[in-house]
Amino acid sequence: MASIAPRLSLSRFFFDPIRGTALIVCGLVVWLAGASYCHGYQYLLTGQEPGAWSGSLTWSAIAVVPWFALFEWSKEPQGLEATRRPATLVALVLGIAALSINVEYLVDFCVGDVTDRFGLLVMRRVPAIGISVLLIALTRKAALRRPPNPATVELGTIAGAIDWIEAADNYIELHVGGRTVMRRMTMRDAERLLLGRGFIRIHRRFLVNRERIETIAGSNGDRVVRLVDGTELAVGRAFAPNLSRLG
Repeated sequence: MASIAPRLSLSRFFFDPIRGTALIVCGLVVWLAGASYCHGYQYLLTGQEPGAWSGSLTWSAIAVVPWFALFEWSKEPQGLEATRRPATLVALVLGIAALSINVEYLVDFCVGDVTDRFGLLVMRRVPAIGISVLLIALTRKAALRRPPNPATVELGTIAGAIDWIEAADNYIELHVGGRTVMRRMTMRDAERLLLGRGFIRIHRRFLVNRERIETIAGSNGDRVVRLVDGTELAVGRAFAPNLSRLG
């Protein structure tokens, strides 16, 4: 049987929460990019080759990585709810900026190099702040346009988007536009909720949207249903008469 895994795309990479190894890798990339920005900024400002990278790496960890963290948090349910209010977002930005500047002052004081002026500290953070706020706004806009989550909404309301359903013990797998979503429900309940919405039970494990059926191949016990996306699903003997409804 065909197994459909979630399709990755650049939009999902930006607009869906990143977790695990991917989050660590992205954090490292942002950290190194911020350090490179700091190194180049010092060169343009002084016209001299910057010193060791340790200072730039420390600055990036203090002044750039927190904005990446804010952006990633804004994609989580709690963050999405909090950042939808402009006043809350502004408060978060100001709070992180103030904390970042104070930490930088503290680090500079510890190494005996308190030379940066407040205005310069603010200006060096403007690009990271601007990018993070823009991405948060785009994420919010994308979330508002996103269709309902198949795992939470009433099954009947998304019937037209479901390609087929497979039983999985005490769960069902909803196959929706190339994604597989688990939902705690029996196949019998799913069939009852989708009654009269164009779904056909072809196997004890499979419930198919008739609009997604392209052809029926084979005969008797070898019969299969081929969907428009190329997926082939076996037809159970006890459910073969249901295919007559396609006529």
